[in-house]
Order: sequence, then C-alpha cells, then structure tokens
Amino acid sequence: MSGLAKKYGDAIALSGADIEVEAGEIHGLIGENGAGKSTLVKVLSGMVKPDAGDVTIGGEQLRLGHLRASRNVGIRTAFQELTLLPRFTVAENLLVDELPTQLGMLRRRALQSRAADILQEWDVTDIDPSTPAWQLPLSAQQRLEIVRALNGDPRLLILDEPTAALPDTAWIFKHVRAAAERGAAVLYISHKLAEIEELCDLGSIMRNGRIVGQFTRGAFDHDDVISQMIGRSIDIAFPPPLNRVDTSAAPALHVESLAVGEQVVDVSLDVRPGEIVGVAGLEGQGQREIFYALAGATGLTSGRVSLDGQPADLASPRSAMRSGPGVALVPEERKREGLFADMSTTQNISVPILKSLTRFGLVRRRAEQSRSGQAAEEHYIRPDYLARQIGSLSGGNQQKAILARTALTGSSIMLMFDPTRGIDPAAKLEVYKTLREASAGGAAILFYSTEIPELIGMCDRVLVVYGGSIVAELTGSAMTEDAVMRHAVGKTLQEAESI
Repeated sequence: MSGLAKKYGDAIALSGADIEVEAGEIHGLIGENGAGKSTLVKVLSGMVKPDAGDVTIGGEQLRLGHLRASRNVGIRTAFQELTLLPRFTVAENLLVDELPTQLGMLRRRALQSRAADILQEWDVTDIDPSTPAWQLPLSAQQRLEIVRALNGDPRLLILDEPTAALPDTAWIFKHVRAAAERGAAVLYISHKLAEIEELCDLGSIMRNGRIVGQFTRGAFDHDDVISQMIGRSIDIAFPPPLNRVDTSAAPALHVESLAVGEQVVDVSLDVRPGEIVGVAGLEGQGQREIFYALAGATGLTSGRVSLDGQPADLASPRSAMRSGPGVALVPEERKREGLFADMSTTQNISVPILKSLTRFGLVRRRAEQSRSGQAAEEHYIRPDYLARQIGSLSGGNQQKAILARTALTGSSIMLMFDPTRGIDPAAKLEVYKTLREASAGGAAILFYSTEIPELIGMCDRVLVVYGGSIVAELTGSAMTEDAVMRHAVGKTLQEAESI
C-alpha cells in the first residue's frame, strides 16, 4: 500500500498511508479509533476508492474501488461491523457467491451439505447451517464472519477486531497461523495489545491517517506503542472512584427471582445509587437476557423488579425509561441495535428528548444542536463530529455518542452491556471517566464486560453468572481474575475458595 489518501469533506481519513505485508507474515495494525484503519480496510476490500495512492498484490496493481477486483485477487475480509445478511441462513451467508442451483432453482440439500462441510473444516461444529444469522449469538456471528474470510484460501486475509465478541483466542489464532503457513499475508487489526504481541510477527502503528511507527515481535513496549497511537503519553490505569457508595442506602434497582425463558433461571440482585456493579460470565450464560429484560426489550417469565422501591414497568424500552428513576440500556451491538447510521451524530444523540425539541411538529434545530452539543462535550466527542453521519465515525466515537444519548434520557439506572467492546485504549479511558462521573452523580450502574480486568478495575462488586443464575458475588480483595474465571466456568464456591 503506497501513498493512500482519502478525505470525507474536511475530514482526513487517510493521509499518505504506506504498509508492506509479506506472504506468510502476520502483520499487526493498531491505532486509535478514527486513526484511519477502517478506511484502509475498506480501500483494500474494494468498498472505497481512495483519492490518491495505489495497492499492489504480488507486483500487480489492484483496481481500486471495485469489490469484485479485490475479491478476484484473493483479498478476504472479516469486518468489525459484521456484514452477514441477517435474514439469510448460515448456509446462505457462507455460499452467497456460489449458491448451488439447478434450472434456476436453489438446491437446498446441496447447500446445507456444502455449508456443513465448510463449518466442519474450520472447527465450527456448534452452528446449524439452517439457522438464520440473526438468531445466532454475537460470538457465533463473529465466527461465521471469520469463516467466510478464511474459506477459499485467501491471498491477503484482513481481520478487523476479530476477537471483539469471542470468548477466547485459541480458535482464531490456530487458523490465522495456519493461513500464514499456507502463504497468506495476514493484516490483523486489534485494540487488544496482548493479542498483537502474542500473534504478530511485526506491525504498524497508525495515527491521523498515516503510519507513525512500527514494531517487531520481541520488541513490543505497551506504553511506547500507546504513546505513538495517540501522540501523547497516557495513564492507562482505571480512574479512581469519585464517590463513596452508601451501603446502607436502599437499592435503586432491586431484582428478585428473575427468570427469562430458558436462559435465566433465578437471578436476584441489588444496585445502590452511586454504585457500579459488574456482571461477569462466559458467552451464553444468560447475561444478555438479564440486561435486555431489565431494559424492557425482552419479556420476563417471572420475578419482581423494583425501581426506588416501586414496581417497575418493563413492558417496553420506552416504559422502562419512564418508570420511576428510569432504566436505559447501552446495547451489545452498536450497528444493529444502537445507531441510526444514515442520520447525523446530533440527531442520534437527541432521540430521547426529541419531543421536548419539537414545536408544531417541527424540530427546533438550534435547540437540538445545543442540547446534543452539551451532551457530546460531556462525553468527549469532538464538535466537528456532530454534523457528520454517525455511520462514518469510528466505533469509539459511535459508542461515546450512544453514551451521550443514554445520559439525555435522564435515567438514573444505567445498563452497560460491554460498552468498551472494540474501542481503543484512549477511548476506553474516556468511557471509564464517563461512568465514574455518572456514578458520582447518583446513577446506579449494572456493567457487563467480556474483559475481567475491566470489571475488577471499575466495579464495586462483581456478580458471576453461570447457567442462568448468579453463582458468586465478589468484593474487595476477593475480586481477582482467577476467582472470577473459576466461578465463570462452573466451579462451586467451596471449590473456588479452596484453590
């Protein structure tokens, strides 16, 4: 890649980016959200035509801005924002470019058989090829996205935040290394620096649309890398609490004997004003159903939920936001559940207060810009991002906009479902600061994360979910990574404490 440049209006996405990746090499690419990584991926994949620069594959110049041209030379991409067709089955998603037909009719049996063979080849045996993609948990959708990229012997394999929703790295590391051994060039993009250090042979650091540094295996200094990513040094420790939780206070959120379908069996918990309570658990243990039920997005099977001592109305997300002190959810999937991608950042932030901004059926734009601008400033969003389509922003800035919108709901009970997934260290720190400030203001926060150190660093208590129930409550010195993981894999309290 040589001299790649791309502007969107006045915003510079790429500014003379140059990278070389050898066949058989696993090349890491790291940078802040908004550094230009996603635009670079879209250029290589043929989705975006750059304003300048060129790409050569094996000495041959790539025709830029054409999906088919990129695919024909062997470029395969697993995107951070999943590209699966949600209403298509797993089999149809895997074979969308080569559906088996006869006389213009789809051969269903052949489709199912071929898809099953592909999944077996890539060690994915727990996904039914006939299942619609939207019914799969996020981790399964992520694996399916990766299998689509791996399948077909890629010449250049691009993986953009491939483990953001995966419970561990063993499966993907195995297949990435095997692809490199077969001669593929691999471009591996991740904010998880430990993964980059373990997997990549060498790599590049991106900032403001250009490459500003490089690193090699065995010479990887985390602090130095982060400084190059953001152009300044950063204290990556979790910000300290701004308040002391009153443990004698009545719970803002009280949940008793909650059950949701077959996924949540019996969950009871309390969250006090000013408290951040963590939820830990491996994929599929019922944590998602707990959060979405409390937000009114999924019906309860049984149980009682109280807000400030009064029964909660969780018939819908709207009624949950209006019930007592209000409940607001930051959802799992930004793209599908949290954004109006073709609307501006201002419009996305102002959604909860739109009624108060309307006169005679028309939105008062100045008032909308003022309220959204104030919320954006409080959540570390640059003013020039407000007029842009939110779909064009980096994942970290999209997430900060969702947090700003959540604050505007006025809800004092905040359900944070993996709010830092797929965002860079600097953006994570800004999210942490936002949560600290919200808790200091009296918000009661229930916080799920796939990253155990994040839960330990940010939470007053950690609840561990296993098999649809809370199996442990950890506080103080008992909140360790080892203890959380032992409970998360089903160890009994006695077994965990005896080890």
